[in-house]
Amino acid sequence: MKNLISKILLGSTVLLAACGNPQKANTNQGEPNDAKNQSETISAQDGLSQEAADKTVMFTDFTIKQEDGTEVSLSDYVGKGKYVLVDFWASWCAPCLAEVPNLKSVYEKYKGDNFEILGVAVWDKTKDTKKAIEEHKIPWPQILNAQKIPTDLYGIQGIPHIILFGPDGEIIKRDLRGEAIPKIVEQLVK
Repeated sequence: MKNLISKILLGSTVLLAACGNPQKANTNQGEPNDAKNQSETISAQDGLSQEAADKTVMFTDFTIKQEDGTEVSLSDYVGKGKYVLVDFWASWCAPCLAEVPNLKSVYEKYKGDNFEILGVAVWDKTKDTKKAIEEHKIPWPQILNAQKIPTDLYGIQGIPHIILFGPDGEIIKRDLRGEAIPKIVEQLVK
């Protein structure tokens, strides 16, 4: 019986840490920074929450040097007049890859003048990210080799972590997953 309980606890620990930050495996899971502390919520049924209406948290920019030597910034996409769904992910993260079909559906339905998806590969090797993009036929733009820069800025402890930014760059919703994604996008992108 003790052995069974030990196996269950070990299995639970592995599952919970499956897509956590490999560089922060033993850190406190508290509220790491202002971006996380001030995240707003929007309910598909209720619209903008009072908390979100009372304060606006803007995006924090970062710039990443790509493999070819060019630099790409979050501000190349966010704050340009479109809603942007930013997917922080890695090729080795099974839950991240499980979100791809859902994101593809949203991308195909809403891409255009008012909506974009951006992938930001974190905690991953560029060659592995490129392979996953090709294998899963991911059509939206990507920032490769971001490592821990954006996750530190946004207090992201685990992935996938999907953030919806408004046209002016305000954070509308953090940690979107599954069916919540098309619901909120449909509500906002008309």
